[in-house]
Amino acid sequence: MKTKLFVSVLATAALFLSCNNDKESAEQAQVNTLIKSDIIIENTKIRTGVSAEDEERSFIMVTGKSLLEGTAIVKTTNIKGEEIHCETFPAKKLIEQEYKTANSTLKESHIMENVQNYFEIHNSKDLAKS
Repeated sequence: MKTKLFVSVLATAALFLSCNNDKESAEQAQVNTLIKSDIIIENTKIRTGVSAEDEERSFIMVTGKSLLEGTAIVKTTNIKGEEIHCETFPAKKLIEQEYKTANSTLKESHIMENVQNYFEIHNSKDLAKS
């Protein structure tokens, strides 16, 4: 009997906690969740300049349902969050020529490695200029 009462109280509490009267906030949270759930892998680099206003944040992410079918996004923003550079392309373009004939597991591994090392290969300063 105590177990049934506890379950009933728990279910009622969950119902009230999940209700949100602020429809706009709930919708925004849902959009953010959808966006974040589609991110497969990401890498970020912060470059600081002479002053705090010179700080830039660069990131690369692959979104979609799989690495091979996903979209790569490379973006650089300033400290205020204003976009300096943005580029999107199929994630398959991160595969170098010698991996073009590899199996899908090796291709996915290669894409992950290239995302992890992206800012070592590409200078974020150069990204902002392109």
